[in-house]
Amino acid sequence: MKITGFDIYQYTLPLKPGLTVLGNPLTQREGLIIHLHGNDKAEGFGEISPLPGFNKESLAGALEQAKECKQQLVGQNIPSGIEKLNGKFQSWLGPMGLKPSVRFGVEMAVLNLLANAANVPLIQLISKEIHTQIRVNALLQGPKSTVLSQAQALIDQGYKAIKLKATGKNIAENIDLVRSVNGVINGQALLHVDVNQQWTLNEAIEFGNEVGLAAMDYIEEPFREIEEIPQFFMQTTIPVALDESLQKFSFNDIKSIEGVDVLVLKPTFLGGIERTWDWMNHARRFALETVISSSFETGVGLLALANLSGATYRETTAGLDTLKWFENDLLKGGLEIHKGKMNITGRLLHQDNLNHQYMRAV
Repeated sequence: MKITGFDIYQYTLPLKPGLTVLGNPLTQREGLIIHLHGNDKAEGFGEISPLPGFNKESLAGALEQAKECKQQLVGQNIPSGIEKLNGKFQSWLGPMGLKPSVRFGVEMAVLNLLANAANVPLIQLISKEIHTQIRVNALLQGPKSTVLSQAQALIDQGYKAIKLKATGKNIAENIDLVRSVNGVINGQALLHVDVNQQWTLNEAIEFGNEVGLAAMDYIEEPFREIEEIPQFFMQTTIPVALDESLQKFSFNDIKSIEGVDVLVLKPTFLGGIERTWDWMNHARRFALETVISSSFETGVGLLALANLSGATYRETTAGLDTLKWFENDLLKGGLEIHKGKMNITGRLLHQDNLNHQYMRAV
């Protein structure tokens, strides 16, 4: 199939109060939507939304690269078999040196274009192993009173997995918060704590020994130094998940680190769907759990992430509970979560599914 058109739109969506990223308030989400056209009148959408504080590229830099992509890709044929995610995206797009968020958006748009041309959901295009419902890892963040009320609401709604953001470097405060949340959960859901590398090894060990293994399923990014994970695991027996570290280290660097059990995969950070798929395949061979996770994309990006999460050999929990922070969404009807699961059966993405009033051509 030939790419016959490439439109770029920019969006700005307000976020609800109380959301912080690396301790800084995030009041709005900005990003780009690219709209590809094929020579058979098919269309495909992709989202490019670098997250401030995590992605090194700025929105302005991402827009510049998106415009370069437009100049280079219009008129090109999409390589045959690219949906197998076996390296053809790298051969095709690699020489362009795309930033991670841009690579994700372009790959997403191309795959959606091919899926729409075949009239199948994205998940059916890329995989034979299909889950039509995605178990969602709910997100808790904010002051203690808010977190506890949210936790109770999530349990009432049927969630079975909950992610709690650590409140900072006050270890005693975090110990109290985890104990309080577990009091609300009362064994009805698995809890894990995301620290975003805010602690030292000794602080993480203190926390782990006080709350104990029974208090959580795993701890995510407790500190920066991955070589210290075996010592933490030896002293606490709490498994560790890696997220931000995957931007710095290869799979070979982390595959044999004792205590690493979970890989949190964010395609906007990792550099696209194909690279994420490669991480998923490596993890499968080493019996590591993978969690596809959002970087606060809109419903457009989340739909692609849900399809990617559903294309795994076993049911996993995805970190896709982020739309609740948006005042509005680009995707009409949103992505409904019922009893802790997101249904993606038969969901295709066309322009009549989008709220165009929040998008402007650039």
